[in-house]
Amino acid sequence: QYPPGYYISWAGQFQYLQAAKERLKIVIPLTLLIIFVLLYMNTKSLVKTAIVLLAVPFSLIGAFWLLYILSYNMSVAVWVGLIALAGLDAETGVVMLLYLDHAWEKFKAEGRMTSMCDLHDAVIEGAVGRVRPKIMTVCAIFFGLLPIMWSPVMQAGADVMKRIATPMIGGVVTSAILELLIYPVIYVIWRRRELPDRTEEEPAPIVPPALVPSHRVRHHLPRIIASTLIAIGLIYGASFAWHKFASRNMTSTPFATQTVNDLTVKLSSSKGQLKNGDNDVLIEFRDSRGQLIEVGNVKFEINMNMPGMQMHEGATVQRTGTAGQYRAEIKVGMAGDWTAKLSYEGPRGSGQATFNLNTEP
Repeated sequence: QYPPGYYISWAGQFQYLQAAKERLKIVIPLTLLIIFVLLYMNTKSLVKTAIVLLAVPFSLIGAFWLLYILSYNMSVAVWVGLIALAGLDAETGVVMLLYLDHAWEKFKAEGRMTSMCDLHDAVIEGAVGRVRPKIMTVCAIFFGLLPIMWSPVMQAGADVMKRIATPMIGGVVTSAILELLIYPVIYVIWRRRELPDRTEEEPAPIVPPALVPSHRVRHHLPRIIASTLIAIGLIYGASFAWHKFASRNMTSTPFATQTVNDLTVKLSSSKGQLKNGDNDVLIEFRDSRGQLIEVGNVKFEINMNMPGMQMHEGATVQRTGTAGQYRAEIKVGMAGDWTAKLSYEGPRGSGQATFNLNTEP
């Protein structure tokens, strides 16, 4: 119970996030409705509109998987990326449907649409014609957004832009694969009703002959798959080795030390101290015997009080692979006197240390 006139309410960034979520409950359905209406105006068919909208769940698979791999939580920026992805999927879906329709109309005009085999040939021709434009679209989007997703966290607005670009990159990859595989199948199921009745008596091949890979392709396919898996493994291995051993190759000079809850916190840098610009800081936690101790999650930030305002810089803190050692990347905006705040929370409880630091140009 609180005294009369007292209450608890959310404030700050969480309050803004809740307000944004309420707006998104209106914006997202409205966006999907607008996409549906525009598609219907373009295709004049509910069936075609539904087929095009199937690209949206296809793309969500890759979007959510990439968000999971990068440990990004749902946020307003992520929802913005998903909304942009939905519009992009609708565009690529319309183009795929257009190619299939052109092939269908071409075969009908030539009098070759009389059996399921003819339908398969038409769909294959339309889908194959879509491969090159689809790959060009995916590559343009992928390589255009990849620098944003890999941008350094210290850059202004990087946290927001990375979360907008990530679902778009993951979604456009899976959408491209699934559209080329699933769209033709759905199109065949839909168009087969318009074939002459006698085609029901004709046995249709389960897999069209044109889709059966040649002996040469089947011979090299295991090597291609193995090479792809090895390349992915090397990329992940190199990333792991970088995060694990980067701190060992860093010759650091301590520039600040403080004791917190029987732990000695030491800040070191290859520059000898913080300087204006980008800085790599090695953070170590040691017990009374000088042994490195794992403390869990660590946050590091610096602030500078100025007339009428306060400058704030946050650091990206990562584990180095050695218990008790953390690597922080921080960008100092200007030289002067800064107050550094370091906090931790984990198996040894929580604690906080404050350092008065002077940065040089």
